[in-house]
Amino acid sequence: MIGVLFVKLMLIALAASTLVAVSAADRLKEREGGCHEGDRKCYGRDKASPYYYRCANNEWKLYTCGNGYTCGGSGSDTKCVSDSAPPPQPTCQNGQRRCIGSSNPNIYYFCSEGSWKLYSCGNGYQCKQTSPLQAACTSTAPQCASGAQRCVADGSSGSFYSCVDGQWKLKSCSPGDRCINIPGNLRLSEIQIRILSGLLQTARSKDPITSQWYGQPSHETHPELIQEAETTYGIDAAEYEARRQSLVRDLPSGSTAIVFSASMLFIAPHVFHQFRQDSDFYYLTGWDEPNSIAVIEKSEHTSRGYILTMFVSDKDPEKELWEGPRNGVEAAVSLFGADEARPIGEFKRYAEKLAKTLDKQGPDGNLIYTDLDADFDIQRSTHCKVLKELLRQKNLGARTHRLTSKIQQLRLIKSQTEIELMREAGRISTLAFIKIMRECRPGMSEAELQAIFEHECKTALRSNDSGGGDRSSSSSSINQAVLTRPAYVPVFASGEHALCMHYVQNSGIMKGGDLILVDAGAEFASYASDITRTFPVSGRFSDAQRDLYNAVLSVQQQMVRLCHAESEYSLNEIQRRSTRVLKEELKQIGFDASERDISNRLYPHHIAHYLGIDVHDTMDLTRSQRLKPNMVVTIEPGIYVPYDSKFPKAFQGIGIRIEDDVVVGRTLNDIENLSASCPKTTEDIEACMHKR
Repeated sequence: MIGVLFVKLMLIALAASTLVAVSAADRLKEREGGCHEGDRKCYGRDKASPYYYRCANNEWKLYTCGNGYTCGGSGSDTKCVSDSAPPPQPTCQNGQRRCIGSSNPNIYYFCSEGSWKLYSCGNGYQCKQTSPLQAACTSTAPQCASGAQRCVADGSSGSFYSCVDGQWKLKSCSPGDRCINIPGNLRLSEIQIRILSGLLQTARSKDPITSQWYGQPSHETHPELIQEAETTYGIDAAEYEARRQSLVRDLPSGSTAIVFSASMLFIAPHVFHQFRQDSDFYYLTGWDEPNSIAVIEKSEHTSRGYILTMFVSDKDPEKELWEGPRNGVEAAVSLFGADEARPIGEFKRYAEKLAKTLDKQGPDGNLIYTDLDADFDIQRSTHCKVLKELLRQKNLGARTHRLTSKIQQLRLIKSQTEIELMREAGRISTLAFIKIMRECRPGMSEAELQAIFEHECKTALRSNDSGGGDRSSSSSSINQAVLTRPAYVPVFASGEHALCMHYVQNSGIMKGGDLILVDAGAEFASYASDITRTFPVSGRFSDAQRDLYNAVLSVQQQMVRLCHAESEYSLNEIQRRSTRVLKEELKQIGFDASERDISNRLYPHHIAHYLGIDVHDTMDLTRSQRLKPNMVVTIEPGIYVPYDSKFPKAFQGIGIRIEDDVVVGRTLNDIENLSASCPKTTEDIEACMHKR
């Protein structure tokens, strides 16, 4: 036994040119006395340093300013500073990027809210200008020999480069490990290498289940789907960074924002629904796992103005055997931009210290922004209850403020990348609508037509390699099906079922001569579409159906043309105008209805809502605010004629709704209808249905 142990120790000491993951604390502490919460001081005393100490929980902890920044000043003036000059032009279009240049190769400008903001590509990357107003962060690692590995920073980092196909790829050690380089001047036999490999295997590398070692697609596991600079499909790390910085700018100095993930919902014991992330949490992080928390502490002493700490589930091979892979603690830092990540089990201890610190500060101390109660019966992480109880015990309710309203203000105005994802969601849904119009037959069930729609949404990309922006390869298009799911429970309401505005039983049999109202949409890469079309089961409108349909269509088309900033309309004002216009349209086909009849009986719902990550997006925000460019809204007038002698008999029992997804423009000519290709006029619908 002693001999075997000696051999093992010798092999470790004499390892060849490879990487070793060594368990060690990854946080340095200054060997000095205690400190006061929030105090900062620079690490270097003789020259400028990119590191600084920050007092947290009564002990000094080491942080980095980020590339392109150094720590300067002293005492309360300690901060991270940059010598970068501002860009020449004062205004820009949201989403544009520009590299600074050779003086700071990994720093770039990102346009947010109409002005340039400064960002860093991060360690191991530099900015590359791909077009006059677009740039990307690319790896600075040189060409390499396949199989080679090296640490990002010897002994102080949990990340390393691994050479794949002649290019360095960034990877992570196992949670709690750090990377060190070992000189490679010793030759080992094959047996020695096997023994050494067995000794050095981590929990991650021993897990035999799958090669996908993250809980969601990443560039490493899905390179055909996620591009190198992206965190999630279509959205790169710089945009997530810009979102967090925009939030932080709207928070008071010294405040802390705590964002909770959604919880896993169960149908029955051990039987769960498909997980969908809390929209605010996803918007700020891109992280798509339950049981997670993001803590954003506003700080004027860091290069990006805040410190992001994420509490997430650890990698756990035993649990992953049953539940599938997880992202893990390391990925929260290396892939999702956290400054620090901890196992979710440590959140209670963190929350206790936070509550204690806030209590000591007195009534004028720092503020917390969070959402502790369920909105619209949407359950967040169970850790909400832990924090809520601690704040209650310390009587800190007056210093706790609602966070979601501030995040929703950011979500309301869409970036160009968000609009591109919503454009794709609309395109997929349009293909599915065309498919069901062509497949619709009398005698078919509503549920069968729903199944065709949902199947087409999943497979629409198979036959169209141009889908998904510039990712035009066949394998990429097919794999995009993993990004597509129903945005909501759809309505397939034939005949008089359409008199119920949200009929979702979809259990009827469609009859010849009836209309069917379909309100359905795909979600693509977490962004929703919401489209409604009404069409004849038999493929031809009757005269009465055509007249009533054209009345609603006229209202819908007129209201879409108001969706620009120069109109100075709000959604509520568009609603009021649509009621007046519908009254006049109905009068022309024989209705004698007052505006009260229309608002209470014939057209009792609002014409519009905001659209985005959620179908009914940004629900905290009023529909009385004037429309602004790059809001995305629905326009969906309808009419539902009951069996009542007050209304013309020819139209009784008919329900019609027409809905499009619209990007608000600056002017009339800037309006974009994301569902414009979906047949909408009676002529186009009939032509589509006869191409069977």
